[in-house]
Amino acid sequence: MSEILKRHPAILSVSELFSTVGPHAFRPDRPSGAAFWRHLSRPSRALSRTGNPQVAPREFLYGRVPDPAHDPFLCPPILAITLPHLFADPDAVFATLARDVPTWPRRSLAAQYLSLFDRLAADLGGRRVWVERSGGSLVASGTLLRMFPAARPVLLTRSGPDTALSMRDYPATRLAIWMWRRLAPLGIDLLSPRHHYGRGAIWPLIAAAGGVAGLGPILSARPTLADCGAFWSELTRKGLGPLAGHAPLILSYESLCRAPQDEIRRLGLYLADEAPEAWVEACAALPQVRPTRLAALDPADRREVELACAPGEAALAAWTQGRSLP
Repeated sequence: MSEILKRHPAILSVSELFSTVGPHAFRPDRPSGAAFWRHLSRPSRALSRTGNPQVAPREFLYGRVPDPAHDPFLCPPILAITLPHLFADPDAVFATLARDVPTWPRRSLAAQYLSLFDRLAADLGGRRVWVERSGGSLVASGTLLRMFPAARPVLLTRSGPDTALSMRDYPATRLAIWMWRRLAPLGIDLLSPRHHYGRGAIWPLIAAAGGVAGLGPILSARPTLADCGAFWSELTRKGLGPLAGHAPLILSYESLCRAPQDEIRRLGLYLADEAPEAWVEACAALPQVRPTRLAALDPADRREVELACAPGEAALAAWTQGRSLP
């Protein structure tokens, strides 16, 4: 999806910025330019353990940059994915931002982000629409709509069980599932609609502790199928709530693979009021149909993950049909 957005001539594809800024993504409310840049640029040991060339070679784009100016195993958050996704020389763009952003005045966090996106859009020839796409950002839907009330949200869905199985194999979501389970008895909810990860004041402290502690065993151990499915269900149910009263474009991974031209055209028209046929045709080959991973599970495991995902699937079905969430 990020690559599809990147190829649209009017869209700035801000890929995984909020997820890599992590515990500071949506706070504080009114940072100075220096504080804003610090959160974008200060390497995080916790991030480096979940995103580096070894544990996430496909997702961690800075690991592919030739002669990088920063250590790929401890790089600034904005360099992990966002800048390499947009620019052939992300280090040069980073150096320019490092000079300018700290001079920006204190203002709302939304205004800081909008200035950053305007700057990146100008560097790419004047893109007029920005789209931030972070995995799992549904949990922040309420925060995002408050920060950017004029936004046109897109809800991208996928089969719950298949998503849960992907989560089980990805280091960042393994850590998220572990935190969700272990911190809940302490009254700390990773998926709270108002105090979720990236927004609540506790998360920078937890991230700092995680950067010091040994995360290796957590990242290498697969969560149970029940935990993966329950996490996906909880994220879905809580993230859909704040979307009440809004009308996001709903896309599904399955429909995007089945009819890519139609769905890509819908996306372009919704976000940018245009869907150039050359763009649609060029992007139509990007979605790749993958067989469901459920087929590789034995019946008991398949039943386990399907049962765990059932509440989220029901909530999504009810929401898309315009009924009250169960």
